[in-house]
Amino acid sequence: MITSYEIDPPPEVGEVADWLERVRRNDGLAAAQQAVFGLARRYPQVEDLQALAMWHRPQWWEPLQFGAIRLERRAPQHFDFVWSTMLDRDFSQRLKHVPADLTPRDLLHVLTQDHIALIPQSRAVQWVVFRGSEPIGLSMFVNISFQNRVAEQIMGILPGHDTAFAVGDSYLASLSFAFNTLGLNKVQGLVYRDNAIVAELQERFGFRREGVLRQAVWREDAGRYEDVIQISMLRSEFDANRVTQRYIARQQRSSLLMLRQEWPRKPLAAPRG
Repeated sequence: MITSYEIDPPPEVGEVADWLERVRRNDGLAAAQQAVFGLARRYPQVEDLQALAMWHRPQWWEPLQFGAIRLERRAPQHFDFVWSTMLDRDFSQRLKHVPADLTPRDLLHVLTQDHIALIPQSRAVQWVVFRGSEPIGLSMFVNISFQNRVAEQIMGILPGHDTAFAVGDSYLASLSFAFNTLGLNKVQGLVYRDNAIVAELQERFGFRREGVLRQAVWREDAGRYEDVIQISMLRSEFDANRVTQRYIARQQRSSLLMLRQEWPRKPLAAPRG
């Protein structure tokens, strides 16, 4: 018996990826998921197509619970909260990856793109941090490299919500995602030198200082170049940190954060254009 996929030439996966990106943008994520899952069932022998379907699975968009907080993939429905953080210039400047001239229209476009993006293609994942029903901050990984197993972490919890437990839960939820879910080897960060208290806090979680990058960032609010402290954590250090691991073990957390996974160093081809 000859199955249908043996007589039906499989599609070119790069063209499928481009097409799915348009479907996500124009018709929504659910439409793209339905399309790619159907193709994956039809052509089970095409490994790249199976990988493309895997990165469309709902798990990548489901909220992640950890202790008292929840991480939700940043999306247009979070516009009001994210825009309010942009208007808080001190808060947004410390996140560093926020253009000073961002408009509401620009932000809505960014949130839409964030939500529909596949992590290996955008090389980033962004969340809004919730405590109960209230958004309290932002957490993200940018410049994700599966080739080098490294990413830059950026996180900010709003004043008034930055209690030890909320900050701890937010950091360790994010780090569990990086080291377990994404299988990274290293998480690094950049902290303004005049905000050394943040670097000290991250050192309590197991980060180590690697040095100071002199005049590495232009601060629009201050009108000057700013030194930044470079910090990092290795997966081996994350695993060996008894305080961190005991803290994680005590928390209720989403199953995705508990599963250590490994991915190819080139999980999906880079997007075209």
